[in-house]
Amino acid sequence: KYIGNFRDYNISKSEPVLNGATVAYTNHLLIKDTLEYDFNEEKNYNYSNKSHDEIISHIATFTSNIWQVHPFGEGNTRTTALFIQKYIQYLGLGDMNNEIFKDNSRYFRNALVRANFRDISKGIYEDDNFLYKFFSNLLLETNYELNDQDLYVAKEEEKNFDDIENDVEL
Repeated sequence: KYIGNFRDYNISKSEPVLNGATVAYTNHLLIKDTLEYDFNEEKNYNYSNKSHDEIISHIATFTSNIWQVHPFGEGNTRTTALFIQKYIQYLGLGDMNNEIFKDNSRYFRNALVRANFRDISKGIYEDDNFLYKFFSNLLLETNYELNDQDLYVAKEEEKNFDDIENDVEL
């Protein structure tokens, strides 16, 4: 029923990297509109005269945005990975070495999770630095260590809302 079709229900997923919390995936009623928005934004992005850093940051953000929609019941990360590989080739940003996706599939998925999760009451905000490292290794052949354990939100590092209030200078 769902293969190749957008989901018609809302989802949440207990993420080990988030101590059981979930990403706020797009409401199923907004999937088409959200994807149209993301792809229109991408269509209007001008890659010319951009530095490598700007391009990698943009690709990381675009990938994160389309993954967060999670339009299908299953296979969203695989679909996103395959799409972005083909898109990078289409853009002419370099030869595609999909080994990095295969060898770092858990890191890639968890980096997408971290790029789309926030819990302000605990002092946790979206962080696309992990995706940046992944795409930098892919496109620039840098040697960032892609350690999946670095992506986990440590319980002892979480701040509660009172701690955040105390951090704010009035």
